[in-house]
Amino acid sequence: MNKEFLPQGDNIRQLLVKANISQSNINLLLREKGVYLGHSEKNNSVPLLMKSIISPNDFEALYSTQKTKEDSIKYRTASIKCSSDFNVADIFSETLDLNQSVLEKHTYKPNYKIIGNPSFYFDDENTAILDYKIERENLLNDWSNNKTYHNGSVILKKLSDKTVQVTIQQNSTSKETFEVNNIIINNVKKLLNQNSIIQNKEDFITIKFNDFTNSNRIKFLYSFTTEFCIYLEFKSITDIDLFLDPHVQSHQDVRTFLEEIDNLKLNGKGLQNHILLNNDIYYPKLIFGSIKYKYKLNYRGKEGVATLNLSFPEYIKSSQENSELQISIDLLLHKEFRNTKTENEIRKNYLTLLKKRKSKVIINIRTRILLSTQNKNNC
Repeated sequence: MNKEFLPQGDNIRQLLVKANISQSNINLLLREKGVYLGHSEKNNSVPLLMKSIISPNDFEALYSTQKTKEDSIKYRTASIKCSSDFNVADIFSETLDLNQSVLEKHTYKPNYKIIGNPSFYFDDENTAILDYKIERENLLNDWSNNKTYHNGSVILKKLSDKTVQVTIQQNSTSKETFEVNNIIINNVKKLLNQNSIIQNKEDFITIKFNDFTNSNRIKFLYSFTTEFCIYLEFKSITDIDLFLDPHVQSHQDVRTFLEEIDNLKLNGKGLQNHILLNNDIYYPKLIFGSIKYKYKLNYRGKEGVATLNLSFPEYIKSSQENSELQISIDLLLHKEFRNTKTENEIRKNYLTLLKKRKSKVIINIRTRILLSTQNKNNC
């Protein structure tokens, strides 16, 4: 943040009251100053910070917390089967005119632009990466910024085992970067097609909402409560977006309770123990739109808390059953370990383990699609 003053009073209030700054963020800062509150609501904590001296480091920590939550990276992955081998650098050395593609996508002038003219660079002979930054104009923002900057990236890897395939990881931090990522992915598919690397009928395989039955979706999401990483100790499920399938009759044990409900937003400290969620006889009626897990983190002596959020965002917003699985990871390290380099290292290792877990599901989905196609052809 580039400002020539350190805000106090009402200026700091404008930052503290934002939903992106939680009660726990404020109370942690107060405790570090030796202030402990019996009632931790913002009505009690915000006035105290408004009247106190906020150091540059304190303010930067609060502002970074806000930006971290605004720009928390959302991950999506996909893979596509190739019909022939290829050289990554030869195919993806072409420069993409992303700004022109954005303009063509919009009827009116969009409220953002891509800075510069980014293109793929090559991490190794099998990996192509396109990093970019957008500038978005927010005329209704407060004094802190009426222009915001958001990063996005697409990471492409060629894998050669028994067959050749391309995996894509897209990292987005806003709806605009998600839009740009889709433009890049469409260009990737076009290039692969033009060079006869994929067949016309091939498409990217992702984990989608409608790849599961209600019961199997819950079992898949619940599988992340097991100890799948040596650095993480599962503590609890804290949030669930729960919908009820109108086409499935409720189990008689909970029929009266669920009869008049369409959806529930569940928050708690140990939802995995909730009577409605820990018995699979209820699963056919229940639809999980998103789920949030809390883990104790110990990465080579660096301790803190990790929060994993798995969601099907388009299903939550508009009941789109082809919504892709989206991942976001929040880290809160103990104060002495907080730095961008450490967080990025932990996040990278964490994501690698998650991708391995997801890849098993994608293989099962691909197998199911193949078997379904074969059965149709045999009919």
